[in-house]
Amino acid sequence: MFMSAVIITDALWGDSGKGKISAYLARAENASYVVRCGTGTNAGHSLYFGKNLVKLNQLPLGGLANPKSQIRIGSGVVVDPEIFLREIKEYHLQKRTKIDFRCAIIEPRHKQAESNDSNLSKKIGSTKTGTGFARAEFIMRRARQAKDVKELKGFTSDAAKEINDACLKKKTVILEGSQGTFLSLALSPDYPFTTSDNCTTLALADDAGLNWKYIKDVVMIVKAVPSRVGEGPMPFELSSEEIEKRDIREYGVTTGRPRRKAARIDWNLLKYATMLNGPTQIALTFCDHFDLEVKGVREVKGLTAKVKNLIKKVEKVTQTPVTLVETGKDFEDIIALKR
Repeated sequence: MFMSAVIITDALWGDSGKGKISAYLARAENASYVVRCGTGTNAGHSLYFGKNLVKLNQLPLGGLANPKSQIRIGSGVVVDPEIFLREIKEYHLQKRTKIDFRCAIIEPRHKQAESNDSNLSKKIGSTKTGTGFARAEFIMRRARQAKDVKELKGFTSDAAKEINDACLKKKTVILEGSQGTFLSLALSPDYPFTTSDNCTTLALADDAGLNWKYIKDVVMIVKAVPSRVGEGPMPFELSSEEIEKRDIREYGVTTGRPRRKAARIDWNLLKYATMLNGPTQIALTFCDHFDLEVKGVREVKGLTAKVKNLIKKVEKVTQTPVTLVETGKDFEDIIALKR
């Protein structure tokens, strides 16, 4: 049992299934709290529960998986009240969801500003959710906060205090990150093709106001066939024709844009991500895109030699055990490896 804080972060450019791993752990570890960290509504998380596809932009996906988990949004995340209220209503989460009262607010004018900004919308490939402009206004100390919004009355709390108190009592708290290490504003070599904050382990802890002493585990997600949405470099990028041929198409949750795909993991980047994030465990996801023969496999004996060799390579580069292997889009398509 984790019985303290576990942070879920992404090794590369996001879209790796962090929400799904969060949901799996929220159930497996009976998490008391699941906390959304990251920048704002610009990153979507999706998950298939049977035939039902759940898509969220504001809330942590892990919170839906366990009805006993309290759902929180950390103070470092900017909040779009319209999206927040729609999501909690759609999934009947009103009674167990709170926003930290200090969260900055995304307003319609922030979305319009991003749409009108040619640098963001054309060069960078912004999602135009208003996240970046809202964060910039927060830094300038001009933004409204959740405590100032009438529509959010009754949905705010001191989330930082709640989660630290829970950790003190040795309860499990899951911090669900968004985006990926190499989209980090101040750490990616790809600037300006980044998001509006860092996306690493300690940045996510900071988003939630988590005391570092309560961090017990860091689960770093490694996507077996890396992808990237928007502009910016991506080593070993496949052509759209090759993506079609391999039948590994993906589309962004927020924008619906096709995800660019790489032929393989860049091992130097993975080593660097390991240095920045300090993982204690690795979740290897999208293995069915790496080897179609493992699609839907739910037992270790069903893993192919090709996937087993990939696991060994990832463990060698990161010096970290692979503990979870994802083999398909369904919630149950996850294998826990005994270590």
